[in-house]
Amino acid sequence: MGILEELLTGGQRQNEYSDFVKRYDQGHPSEGYSDQEVLKRYGEVSHAVPADQYAQAAQEALSKLSPEERAAFVKMLQDRAAARGVTLPVNVTPEPKELGDVLTDLHKQPGQLRDMLGGGDDAQQASGPNPLAEMLSSPMAKAVLAGIATMVVKRVMAR
Repeated sequence: MGILEELLTGGQRQNEYSDFVKRYDQGHPSEGYSDQEVLKRYGEVSHAVPADQYAQAAQEALSKLSPEERAAFVKMLQDRAAARGVTLPVNVTPEPKELGDVLTDLHKQPGQLRDMLGGGDDAQQASGPNPLAEMLSSPMAKAVLAGIATMVVKRVMAR
């Protein structure tokens, strides 16, 4: 049984995710949970939905941020993409739809977006700077990943 089916059938997993969604909705999208929890929740649900549903979730998550926060996120994303040799579209705007499409494109390569935002993988953590420390310095990265996970879960649980 996949994570989405588990969320529909109730039980412990549904309770855990309901609590996560509640915490996301109660405060600023970057607060209320640890970086590790955000990475876990995002990792569990982000590839369990088709690209169009992921894009909708990303757009909704980005719309929860202020224009200034989205602009800061775009700058951070551009800097991290350049540092990793990842090409982004020229002149990415902080508009939720366009930025959501950029995130969806990055997401299509498993782990790429998470790595760019500081999630990394175990091998990278063991051999280089701690990517979680990078994520801790970016509340916008945390807010975006938490938001995408939350929006995916909300859509699934609303079925």
